[in-house]
This record gives sequence, C-alpha cells and structure tokens, in this order.
Amino acid sequence: MSVRSVGRRFLPRNRYAGAILCCFALLLSLAVGDAPAQTPAATDAALRAWVARDLWLRAQVDLVLPGNPAVPRDATQEALWQAALDQTAQNLLLALPAGSYDSVLRLAGTSSLSVRVNAAGLDGLLTSPLVVAVAAAATAEQQRIASRLETSFAIQTDGSLWGWGTGGNGQIGDGGHSVVHPATSQVLTGVAAVAAGQLHTLVLRTDGSLWTWGNNGTGQLGNGTTTFAQSGFNSDQWVPVAVMGGVTTMAGGYYHSLAVQRDGSLWAWGDNARGQLGDGTLTRRLSPVQVMSGVVAVAAGAYHSLALKTDGTLWAWGDNYRVQVGDGSGSNRTRPVQVLTGVVAVAAGQEFSLALRGDGSLWAWGANWLGMLGDGTTIDRPRPVQVMTGVAAMAAGRFHALALKTDGSLWGWGDAGFGQVGDGTQNGNRPNPIQVMTGVAAVAGGLGHSLARKADGSLWAWGANSSGQLGDGTTTASLIPVSVVGFGATTLRPDFAVTNIALTPANPGANATVDATVTVTNQGLAAGDPGTLQVWADRAAVADCGGVGDQSAVLPSLAVGASTTVTLAGLLAGPAGAKTLRAYVDSTCQTPESDDSNNQTTTGYSVGTLIPDFVIDKVVLAPLNPSANGTFSAAVTVTNRGSAAGVPGALQVWSNQTGAPACGALGE
Repeated sequence: MSVRSVGRRFLPRNRYAGAILCCFALLLSLAVGDAPAQTPAATDAALRAWVARDLWLRAQVDLVLPGNPAVPRDATQEALWQAALDQTAQNLLLALPAGSYDSVLRLAGTSSLSVRVNAAGLDGLLTSPLVVAVAAAATAEQQRIASRLETSFAIQTDGSLWGWGTGGNGQIGDGGHSVVHPATSQVLTGVAAVAAGQLHTLVLRTDGSLWTWGNNGTGQLGNGTTTFAQSGFNSDQWVPVAVMGGVTTMAGGYYHSLAVQRDGSLWAWGDNARGQLGDGTLTRRLSPVQVMSGVVAVAAGAYHSLALKTDGTLWAWGDNYRVQVGDGSGSNRTRPVQVLTGVVAVAAGQEFSLALRGDGSLWAWGANWLGMLGDGTTIDRPRPVQVMTGVAAMAAGRFHALALKTDGSLWGWGDAGFGQVGDGTQNGNRPNPIQVMTGVAAVAGGLGHSLARKADGSLWAWGANSSGQLGDGTTTASLIPVSVVGFGATTLRPDFAVTNIALTPANPGANATVDATVTVTNQGLAAGDPGTLQVWADRAAVADCGGVGDQSAVLPSLAVGASTTVTLAGLLAGPAGAKTLRAYVDSTCQTPESDDSNNQTTTGYSVGTLIPDFVIDKVVLAPLNPSANGTFSAAVTVTNRGSAAGVPGALQVWSNQTGAPACGALGE
C-alpha cells in the first residue's frame, strides 16, 4: 500500500447512545470470535514514542478479517465478504475519537488501510478489537518485498505471496526445486511480511504465525532438525513449515534467522559460529532461543545481527571482522552491544550495516571496499558515519545499498558490477548516492539486483537476471528498471470525502431553517467528478435518507488534493432537541463508495434549548480474546457532548450478540 498525505477527514459521530450500543454489540460479536491477537506491547511503546515526538504518525492498519478468509467463496459470497470487510473499516473509523485521524487511504477489498493519527487516534487503533496489527507505514511497506542472493519475493494487496528467481534450495517455497525460475509463482496466502535469507525464506502470516522453508543445513529453519541427504548435501524443506506463533517481525541472515514476538522478545536460531545468534555462545541452535527483550525491529547480515529496541537504541552482535557490528572494535561479539540511539529502522548487507534515525538521517558502518557505505570513500568504518538526510526507508543488498527519501525519490550506491545500483551502468562502484527513480514506496536489494515498489502499486527490478530474479519472464540482465510480471500499476482513481461542515446558525430555533456549508476534498490519486453532494438535517442516528427538507448540489471536477465548498440553504432544523445532519458525496444513502468507508459523514447540532447529549467514546475489553464460554470485562467511557449538564441514565451492554443488534438477551 502506498501512503499519501491528504486533507483532514471530518469524523462522523452518532449522537444517540442507543444506536452506538447497537454498534457496540456488533463490535463485541467480532471481538469474541477467532480474531488474531493485538499488536504487541513492545511495538505499541515504539509507536507511542513516535507520536509523542512528532505529534502525528502515518500508520498501516491490518483489519480483522470477517469469517474464515481461507474458505473458498463463489462470486456472490466474495462480494458479501468484501462488503463485510468494508464495514469493518467503517466501524473502526467511526469508533476513533473526533479529530484524531485523517489521510485515510484504502484500496477496495484489501485488509489494510493507511491512516494518519495523533496520540488519541493511535490509542484507538491499538485497543480496537477490529485491528490485527498497527505499524509505521514506511516500515510495513518495506516488509512486503524482499530479496537475497538471486531470489525475490513480493506480497500482493490481497495478501498472496509470490516468488521468483533461483530456487535450487527450495527457497521460493512453491514446492519446486528449479535453479532458474523467471516466472512469478504464488507461494502462500494470508501473508503480512516476508524476509529472505541466503538460501532460506521466512514469512509472517496475518495470524502472527512464522513459516520458513529452503536450506536447513545449519538449522536456520528453526524446526528442530537438520537432516543430511544420501548425497551428502544438507536437505532442504521445499514447502513452508510453521515454526512459532505470536510473531511481529523477522529477518534472515546467510544461515541464521531472527524473530520478534508480541511481547518484544527476540529469538534466534541456526548457525552461530561467529556469535550471530547473540546468546553468548558459538553453539548452533536448531530451535529458537531467546536473546533479548524490548525489541521492535531486527536485521541480519551474512554473519552479524542488529536489533532495535523500543527506546530507540540499536544493538549489534556477531561477526565483526569488517567492523560491521559498529562498536569500534574488530572483535566478534557473542552478545549484543549498544551502537546508536534515536534509531527508527535498521538494515544489513553482507558485511555492513545501516540505521535510520528519527530525524531522517541515514548512518552506515562496516565494510566499504566497494563504496557500499555511501560516504564518498572506500574506507571501512568501525563506527557509524552519516550518509544522507531526508530518508524514509532503506535496504541493503550484498555489496550495495538503497535509500528511499521522504519525497519518494530512490537513491543507490556501492557495487555496480551487475547494474544493481540502477543508474544505467555496470562499471566499477558508486561511493556516493545516485538518484535512480521517483515515486517509490519500498525497496529491497539482493546479490546483484534490486527491487522497488512504486506508489502506484507497480513493482520494478534491475541488475543481474541469470536466474530470473528480475521477474520479467526472462533471464536477460537489465541496467534500468523493468516491470515485474503480475505487479502492474494499481489503477489511479479519485477519492472524495466531506472534510468539513459548518452550520449557520449553530443552534437554530425550533422548526427554523439552517444553512450547511460543506467542504468536499479529492483525497485520491487522480482527478475526477465527485457527482452530487446530498445533505439531510433533522435525521435520526440511523441512515434514513430522502426525507423532507433535503438539499443537494452537483459538484465540479476536482484535481488531486483540491477542495470545493458549497452552502446548502434552507435545511429544516426540526423540533427542539438533539439532531443529526448527514452528508453524502459520491455515493447514495445506503451505498458507501467502494474504496472509501468514510465518505458518509454526520455532525450533531441542537435545536431550541440547551440540552445534554451522551455518547459512548470508547470501549476496551479485558481480555481482548476471552476463552470459549469464559467471561471478560468491558470498560466503557461515556461523554456528555451536549450544551448542558444532565443525567445520562442507564448504560446497557450486551455481549455474544449476532451481527444484527439483539438486545435484552441473557448476559447483559
């Protein structure tokens, strides 16, 4: 998913507690089902620290999938399933506090959305029963493509994983063992992230389970075995096997693996001849062993490892022959040593390391004989040196590196022998960063090739291609980016939303009229015609459109990011009391726009005398996923958002209800 900065949303708010209780029943019915576990506490801490520093965070949110997504569906069932997924996104946005989010972007039918949130919005996401995981959008996008040696992987928007390139050790995971694999092939579904080792692969699925496949000669698959075939070569696992659950991120080195669980614990397994597991020994581990706690991100080089903790400190260990650990020594480290502070992301090449700090500065250290540090020299650096600023993400190949800047431009440096830097040449090395592309959202680097996913959803590759690692269906190398088959550009389209409503007068008299000044913004990726804006006043909390007194306006075509403001006069305010005004753009009353679950907007107003108005602001369950036939508690926050004090009356809560509200059942 690409991330785009757009105008602030106007949050819809229901004005009647009864209606919200019905929505609450729906939330509970989803929460007590087979929902995946929430985002880990360790990740929560890192995200909250980010918001505390920058005030806003652009987050990628993975939604709870309705029903069982693995069950085959015909066309009709698929349409219903997609509608339920859209409704989940709508319910999540409705539950966030007013003014706590904006910049929503979601492709129709996907289980993810990107949204910009402040501290209150982030808290709402992290505690919502409709959310599987929350991550910084740049980091999440980086984990959707991967490459190592001559193999490449990418995750489609539907969660399917595809692989191509060399598969001689079964590392593609499609059951084949072909050394040359130029065609992209589907490996798994329900995938959230992928990481590539030298000859093995790791995948994080949407339920938090970690799967591995490929070469297992040193136990790098983590399944407790390392079997030798009769030929004398280490046996390989051709198809994915489950290793552990509750995982949030992972990394693969040459012959070792790393994984972080929900509680922030870091686990390692595989080869340990140079201390790359970090457990204080040189003993090979066939199953995961715990190394650290409080970890949010990891990276693995050939024989060294990096870990980013929740407090922003970066730790490293393992092979230090080319000073890639970064502690100023040349001695191998069997336990983690602190290297930097203020770090938000990490990456590792064969014998060098990269770190992105919170201020956007990129730092590098370790081997530099081909200019892979990007500091303009070929001198090894035993401690971090600053390379560039304005960086949003980075990736490391074997001997080259790539950096994605905040403006979407991609830069490369280091070994250019196969054209992997992407500047159209393949001679010598590039010790200084060179701009390669624009409009990029994520990058990955292999032995002699590179991958880039652009903001329009297309995937591009360049460099060596002897095993088909570029994914263009050939084995012909390319010095310039070529399109990966099956990963074409996502259709660019407009996306219209009501971003502001102002009422005049704000508190009209009974049975008087009110004027609504409404702003509509195109928050999509293409210009377009928003169609008709429709506004109803004096509505109930439920969507009953077409009543007396509605107004409409045909809106002009809007460029990307453009807004238009119209005033609809003479809306009937209704009798005294609390009222709701409803506005719809690019949709009908009952049919939301397919790729935007927040284009139907409401705002409350009072008619006549000052009155109280009670709403449910927040619901938190403990435990979030109770056991079958068990019990749990619901902490419910009720706020008076009206214009006068008052008594809210009784709060009623029902759990274990059907999707349609059925109140009064046993257990209220």
